[in-house]
Amino acid sequence: MMTKNNFFKTFAILIFFTVSAFSNVSAIELKKKLPKIGGSSGNGVSLDDAKTKFTKIFFESALDYMEAQFHLFNALEMNDEANKTRKSIDFVKDEKKKEGKRLTNAFNTVSDNSSAIEGALTKEAANSAEAKVHYAKALPFAVKGLLGTVQLPPEAKSLLDSIKADKMAALKLGDFVKVLPKIPEYVKSATTVGKLITSGAKSRDVKGADDANKALGDL
Repeated sequence: MMTKNNFFKTFAILIFFTVSAFSNVSAIELKKKLPKIGGSSGNGVSLDDAKTKFTKIFFESALDYMEAQFHLFNALEMNDEANKTRKSIDFVKDEKKKEGKRLTNAFNTVSDNSSAIEGALTKEAANSAEAKVHYAKALPFAVKGLLGTVQLPPEAKSLLDSIKADKMAALKLGDFVKVLPKIPEYVKSATTVGKLITSGAKSRDVKGADDANKALGDL
């Protein structure tokens, strides 16, 4: 016959296992409901990997392109634009600044400068001997920047897919979320202006023009 003490001991044990089982189930259900951080996209690429690859190509190509724009502004005697571009280059290179702010700065600088240069190069400008020296300095950077820029669309898509797979990513990468959808148009504009830069160099008989056009090929 079960004594009162044994009854309470048995009852306590049953309560313990019941609570433990409930806690385990609750923990599993809670884990299912919590948003994943650092997840991967449908193609298996992790957010960190996609972001690392995109930012490497973006910053390298943007800095090359901005360097080309700086020299072109000097060739076009657009001194204010040249000074602003140099400040942007220094800002984007400063890794102490927030990455998202550097990204936005580079994106806006390249985009705005491309429009300004496109307008200037359609006119008869940068034909003096001094202008051609500045123009020639721009060509290697323009070619390298453009060849990097055209690689961006698939990397931008991969990063955007990874962000969509990570419910917390949009909060962490706000500036990226704003820029990524605009990458196709960014690349289209850079390609148009890049070709204009190299063709303009050839028509002006700028040193290195033939090599620049050859490097870009049918891009």
